[in-house]
Amino acid sequence: MIVSSFSPKHGHCSLTIESADDLWVLRRLIRKGDVVVTRSSRVVKLEDEFSRPDKGERVKVTVALQVEEIHLDSSIERLRLRGFIRESSDESVTKAGFHSLTLTPGYSLTLRKERWRELDTRLVESSRRSSKRFVLVAIDRREAGVGSLAGSHLSIIATIDSGAGGKMVQESSSQQFMRKVSDLVRGAAKDQDIIVLAGPGHTKNVLANMLSLNTQLSGRVRVVDGLDIAGADGVRSLVKLPSFQKLAADTTLVEIQRLVSESVRRIAAGESNVAYTLPRVLEAARAGAVESCAVSDNVFSLVDEEQLVETLDEVESRGGKVYMADSTLEFGKQVSSLGGIVALLRYRLTAY
Repeated sequence: MIVSSFSPKHGHCSLTIESADDLWVLRRLIRKGDVVVTRSSRVVKLEDEFSRPDKGERVKVTVALQVEEIHLDSSIERLRLRGFIRESSDESVTKAGFHSLTLTPGYSLTLRKERWRELDTRLVESSRRSSKRFVLVAIDRREAGVGSLAGSHLSIIATIDSGAGGKMVQESSSQQFMRKVSDLVRGAAKDQDIIVLAGPGHTKNVLANMLSLNTQLSGRVRVVDGLDIAGADGVRSLVKLPSFQKLAADTTLVEIQRLVSESVRRIAAGESNVAYTLPRVLEAARAGAVESCAVSDNVFSLVDEEQLVETLDEVESRGGKVYMADSTLEFGKQVSSLGGIVALLRYRLTAY
């Protein structure tokens, strides 16, 4: 999240959404009664003599929306807000009735609150800290999958088919394939992103040499071994490789994997210092027992949103940590199977 200005004393924060993780933070920050100022579009009825009464012109305006309803859909990376327009940059835009905003990565907005809680401030400050980002490539001579990993969220950018058939591949076709992959990686990599290449055979090394010729990428290319598949499935499998986890040892992704692995171990052992499903984690949070918890990013389709936000706020207000798990990855699927949320506890509670 890019925070351009933040003044809890004056009740406002201006920011730009960068990722699905930022939408998750905003779902917890924005509450009923808050005001969100951003660019939107609105249909303005035309009053021309020959205009149809049921038609209008869609205009771009800056609106200040007083929020009444909030809903996060992590699966398609959007946060939907509904409320009343309190201010507008266009006088022709009516302030009567409801208006909806759909926030996605790339949107800029200003959030106004009458009172910023200490927890709200911590959420903003923690989300503005930069973390390691990775561009992941799983490649062989037939296909390549390219993805990006920010926080715990993995996005598949594209897959490229080389068109190669059989054992013989024309050199010109191979070079064209490698150029396409190289161009895609260069376009996807932002400043300081680490580029990780993996896959069977020597194709990954050829691509590494090609990318290293670019002075902006030189020093940021890493080749890891142990992956025997390419394409989108290879990208998803890459994050489980021990060699990658060593490279990403201090990242959110690895922390979540450890948390989920330890949770599963405790559950299998019948220990009572672990909780899963929302009612049980909420009970543990209210007791101040939650040390850390992982929440699947599809949990909003499984439980009551307001109760979930209450639970996460309770955890962090008592010193616990909250992580979002990507439900397309193996550890995220494990969290989903446990009711969408699982927590490690500081001490043992009475068995359920």
